[in-house]
Amino acid sequence: MKKFYETLENKKIDIKALSKQDHEFLEKVKKYYSKKPDWNVFSNYWLKEGQKIWGGKQKREVVNLPVFLICQDLEAHLGIEQGKTRLPDYRDELVALIDKEFDSHYQFCRKAGIAQDTLSRILNKRREPSLTMLRIILDALGCKISFQKKHRL
Repeated sequence: MKKFYETLENKKIDIKALSKQDHEFLEKVKKYYSKKPDWNVFSNYWLKEGQKIWGGKQKREVVNLPVFLICQDLEAHLGIEQGKTRLPDYRDELVALIDKEFDSHYQFCRKAGIAQDTLSRILNKRREPSLTMLRIILDALGCKISFQKKHRL
C-alpha cells in the first residue's frame, strides 16, 4: 500500500494518517471511480457519501480533510479525462492569491501599479504577461517565481 497520495498539483497526502472510517470511505470512492462514471455523477456520489460521515462537521473543516482533498483530486482527474475541465495553471494560482490577500482586483491593481484591464486580460488568457509584468504582479503579492514538476495525469 502506498504511503502517500499525490495530487495533480504534486501535493502529497499521507494516506496512513487516515482514520479507519476515512480509509473505508476512500476505498468505496476509488472503486466507484474505477468505473469511470460521468464527472458530475461522480462528484455527486462522493459528496453525498461523504456527507454521511462528515455531516456534523463545519464546512471549513471538511474541505481541509485529507480524504476530502483526495476525492476532490480524483474528481479533477475524471473531469480532465472527460474534457469537462482543465489542469490548473499559474493564472488560477494568481487569482487565488489575489483573492486571499485583497478585497478586490481593483485594490490589488492599485498596489501593483498595473491597469485593471491588463490584469483582466492576463487572468482571462487573452494576454501572456512578460517576465517583467509577472515579477510586478508577484512582488505585489509578496511571492516569487519557483519551479516544480509538471502536473501529472
